Amino acid sequence: MASEDPPISVHVAGRPIAVWPRVSARTTRVRLSVKPGPKVILTYPPHATPASALAFLQDNLPWLERVLAKARPVQASLTSHLRKFPWVTLDDRLLALELAPGARGAIRISQTEDKVNLVIPAADPEAGAVRVLRRLAETGLTLAVARLSAQVGVTVQQVSVRDQTSRWGSCSTAGTLSLNWRLILLPPILHDHVILHELAHRRHMDHSDRFWGQLAAWDPEWKKHDRALTKRWNVIMDLGR
Repeated sequence: MASEDPPISVHVAGRPIAVWPRVSARTTRVRLSVKPGPKVILTYPPHATPASALAFLQDNLPWLERVLAKARPVQASLTSHLRKFPWVTLDDRLLALELAPGARGAIRISQTEDKVNLVIPAADPEAGAVRVLRRLAETGLTLAVARLSAQVGVTVQQVSVRDQTSRWGSCSTAGTLSLNWRLILLPPILHDHVILHELAHRRHMDHSDRFWGQLAAWDPEWKKHDRALTKRWNVIMDLGR
């Protein structure tokens, strides 16, 4: 768990920047990070003092200036994106997407057509859209992992659908695949490419030549898919924040 206090204002390249201090028991050192927005977070462990964290911030203002110069801005809202690109991937299917306002979020998958209707809470459409899509992703990504893991002959202990800020997915040594819910906003070929990448880690927990050889055996056009995935990073990764 982490607690967050009011922001600290510092000047970077002649303009005021809000830095959000956060005490976290999960960290052992003071660190700076820049999230989409951009939002600057100063994280430090409970045993560190606010004064020491502030001194760390001051010492690292030149680094912060360089990172902020490259930081990507917040993209269009999630609901706007869904209206512009009205489709989602569910397992191996590309479904046409229909949005409707309602009192509560709901998912209605057509039994006769490749179509899904999402009811988005009218009171808070952005947050509501995230909640509904994460529920859909929990279903779709679990099905996709089961399909692909059986196809390539590896086992997975658990599938965790998460809200990662800097990666599409990860694989633990215990066999848990942690996948970004935004994968369902990718076309099926790229959606599967990410999952196959993580499944290849069930054979090789590194990025050695053996790992890339394994991925190539399962996904012969992985380099093409990886380039396409990179191009979509800025569009997709900031949605729903």
